[in-house]
Amino acid sequence: MSNKIEIGIDIGGTFTDIFIKDLDSNNWIVNKVPSTPPNFSDGFMNGVHQTLKLGSKETADIQRIIHGTTVATNTIITESGARVGMLLTEGVSDILQIGYGWRPKMYDLNMDPVEPLFLAPRRRCIGVNERMDFQGNVIRKLDIENLKAKAKFLVKKEKCEVFVICFLHSYANPEHERQAKDYLQKVYPDIPITISSEILPRKREYKRLVVSGFDGYVKPIVTNYLNNLESSLEQVGANCSFHVMQSNGGVSGITNICKKPVGTALSGLAAGVIGAANVGLNAGYPDCISLDMGGTSTDVALIKDGQAIITNDGAFEEYPLNIPMIDVRTIGAGGSSIAYVDAGGALKVGPESAGAFPGPACYSQGGENPTVTDASFVLGYLNKDTFAGSLDIDIEKSKAAIRNKICKPLGISLIEAALGIHEIVNSNMAQTLRLVSIKQGHDPREFALMPFGGAGPIHSGKLAEISSIKQILIPPTPGVLSALGLMLAPIQHESMASYEKNTLDSSWKDIKSIFSSLDKECFDRMREDRVLKKDVTKNYFVEMRYIGQSHEIEVPVTGEINKNLITKAQSLFHEIHQNTYSYSDKSADVEFVTLRTVHQKLSQESSILEKSKKSKKSKVVNKTLRDVCFSKKLGFKKVPIYKRADLSRGFELKGPAIIEQPDTTTILHTNHFLKVDKFNNLLIEVPIT
Repeated sequence: MSNKIEIGIDIGGTFTDIFIKDLDSNNWIVNKVPSTPPNFSDGFMNGVHQTLKLGSKETADIQRIIHGTTVATNTIITESGARVGMLLTEGVSDILQIGYGWRPKMYDLNMDPVEPLFLAPRRRCIGVNERMDFQGNVIRKLDIENLKAKAKFLVKKEKCEVFVICFLHSYANPEHERQAKDYLQKVYPDIPITISSEILPRKREYKRLVVSGFDGYVKPIVTNYLNNLESSLEQVGANCSFHVMQSNGGVSGITNICKKPVGTALSGLAAGVIGAANVGLNAGYPDCISLDMGGTSTDVALIKDGQAIITNDGAFEEYPLNIPMIDVRTIGAGGSSIAYVDAGGALKVGPESAGAFPGPACYSQGGENPTVTDASFVLGYLNKDTFAGSLDIDIEKSKAAIRNKICKPLGISLIEAALGIHEIVNSNMAQTLRLVSIKQGHDPREFALMPFGGAGPIHSGKLAEISSIKQILIPPTPGVLSALGLMLAPIQHESMASYEKNTLDSSWKDIKSIFSSLDKECFDRMREDRVLKKDVTKNYFVEMRYIGQSHEIEVPVTGEINKNLITKAQSLFHEIHQNTYSYSDKSADVEFVTLRTVHQKLSQESSILEKSKKSKKSKVVNKTLRDVCFSKKLGFKKVPIYKRADLSRGFELKGPAIIEQPDTTTILHTNHFLKVDKFNNLLIEVPIT
């Protein structure tokens, strides 16, 4: 390897994945180390040092690090964020508490609120004297003295660490929010401030408040984490560019990330989908379903025409998170998911996880609960000598945990319990797979399944059978595909503005002027990330709807922005509406809602796949045998075990078999047919009856 390297580091709940690539020779090294919650930065630095040592490299050789982080995600999930004080318009300061007024469980008297009330209790949601109308006209000027008194109360009495400002109709006119921010920055320079017009300048006050609240809630935690990480890298001689993955599939520098940290809420999920889309497109499978199964959770996303699907109407658990993000569905099903018998005597798996510590029982770290990984060891799927590096695996502890917690309460055998754990977790994942395919109008039989993560290829065969998927594509390094996908992500920034007008009353010149203003915002952020203007690719989008609709459709703006813009956008809107809902009405009035611009500097990596240079000629491939159980009826049988590094392009194999590699294990079930393609992907044909 040369002295020019890039590192992708993706931190999960159980493992931290590292991918190092040599920029000159294209050689690479992959590694997995245990994550170190709650101090994830320790696992980050451990991973860097260990993996550099494997390649005989120094920190001074690093040119760029790209990081996928779960800090914002974990902060929200564990409700461990900053103490937020909310400044709202006088008279409408109960927005957070009222929410939608939605009760998903109508008759549950003990139902928990679906609003994120942990962001700020009612006493920290304070009204300020000011008012705009829906068109952005000032009804009541901002009362600075009133703002001063309310802010003082939040700081002195409530000990608030962050201000979140969300005034009524600020999407139409953000002037009052900006005035309040300017004043508070002078009086309280050490307290971070989030204003909703910078986070989500669009209608619907509750959604705007929730996203802004999350931004303020995670801001000090994410900022401290990233700044400390950057300092740690500098102390060991890594004076390199440091980029962080965003939920929208792009990366950005730390300064920009810290201005809007809510954009990293799904950072850890996006990189894997980017990597999967690239692998599928280059391998000839542009339509695929990515399945990222790690130690704690499984993330499922649908990829169409080689592109991840971006949504502006996303969510985090039950909470609206209406920022552009890759459409990913997450389920609490991973290798460390705990199996248990519920009060009704039924076997359940997840969503609770044993995590990295104490982890599954077999980790010998004090864990006593059986997990999916424990079941995999009991069934013979995993090799304790090659699993996850240096962990001290004790299969007897797996057997004891399953016997004590599952077999005895249910009165079943060890094999039945272990197989049952796998069947349940596979069924849970199949339900999520249907959410991204069938329930969105897509036939899963027309897609390839791309499993990755440390546990994905173990479960993909049975999951494909359940879901009637005929083709499985497993990339060369599935266990670290998320870390690898970080290398492919573009540096990306985007801005949006509200523009609610009937197309009949709209002016293409006004739209062009707004896009120019949004371009300036994006160029400023790109400059912060040291990207030259000439290297930027610009894309424009408009959100449109039939007048009277409550939802919008995003329409790309193609070609030049000129007098034909409105007609072309309206025609394309009807077409997309027809394709999406099988309905359109060209005689109905249409209106614009939001304008959005996206700036990108594309990655220099066009593909993470390279054609294999290994000979096509068949050769004898060494194999060993191990006792493996695929069904209760057949019990344990000798199954051939292969090393993936020995499988050259063109190699063919009919199951059953197991293929092992440092970052994961692939299960090839009976009558499943495997072939290695020219990119060293494993292509598995699944017989569907």
